[in-house]
Amino acid sequence: MAVRPVFFDSANGAIVDMDDSDLELLIYRLQRAYAQQLNGSGDGHINVGGSGTAIGSATDTSATQNTNITTRGVNNGIIESFPGFPGIGSETDATYNYKQDQTTPDAISAANLNVNGMLFFDSANDEFEPITEAGLQDYILDKAILNMRTGNEVGTYRIATSEPSDGGAGVYIDKGTFFADTTFNQGTTTYKLWLKAALDTDVTHTGDASQDQSTPLGLDSDGSGTATGNIIQRSLDSNGRLIQNVLLPALTRRMSEGLHYVVSTSAGSGDSAGGFGAINRGSFTDTKQTGTSNTRTFVSNQYRSISTPSGTASTVSTFTLNLIA
Repeated sequence: MAVRPVFFDSANGAIVDMDDSDLELLIYRLQRAYAQQLNGSGDGHINVGGSGTAIGSATDTSATQNTNITTRGVNNGIIESFPGFPGIGSETDATYNYKQDQTTPDAISAANLNVNGMLFFDSANDEFEPITEAGLQDYILDKAILNMRTGNEVGTYRIATSEPSDGGAGVYIDKGTFFADTTFNQGTTTYKLWLKAALDTDVTHTGDASQDQSTPLGLDSDGSGTATGNIIQRSLDSNGRLIQNVLLPALTRRMSEGLHYVVSTSAGSGDSAGGFGAINRGSFTDTKQTGTSNTRTFVSNQYRSISTPSGTASTVSTFTLNLIA
């Protein structure tokens, strides 16, 4: 059942439902908490060569120099000459195996929801009741996942050679090298994994300016884990008990519904009106020089024919980090 949390509307002296604009800050703070979880190598994080569920791999290759050699004999009556050119070779420089920790927490207990969760108004029974985990879906969890996939992108990853700016100016955390494209003599291009941790400017209420800090109501606790009948305002802090004990695990439990990743040679085309698709979160390329420069030299009594990679590097394979459902 889709229900809305309630808050105390100080302007009108009444307890009312939180509309979408009232919930914006709470949802954003939830996204920031999820980003903190990823940054701490918690549930949902991506890594290279570590533990977790395999989500794809990529191989870096480069061209190599080859040499054919003929050794000149001494007083053997044979006139040696330079051998033919061998042509350039190829080698695998590194294989990157990508993992995502797709562990999800247990279902949120009723006691936890009572002590740390939010209230809604049950009009059928004319009373305030704690919102269940299922009741969080429509107005909070779905909206958070939508923001992460196609909105401000806080709490998600991108691949790029430099800090991205997608989803609005924000704070990105450099999570290290995701792929290094090496070449014989044309340098190395390093692609990094970037985690968007926050926006540059905090989200605020877009409706009534007096309600910028609309905070949901919940049941008070006696300090030993038992809810009382008193109603209090919940903190919107990303590290507060509402987000850490209820909303964050609830969002993490829905990771498979829009927050899984895969590395593929096919770039995602994005979400559609019919539901979630695969969203391109950055591509990276393995390149290799294909030109050849042939030279001959006589060194240490050897005739050497050398084929050396030359020219600009050409694409071998293109990989994409896709955010999938």
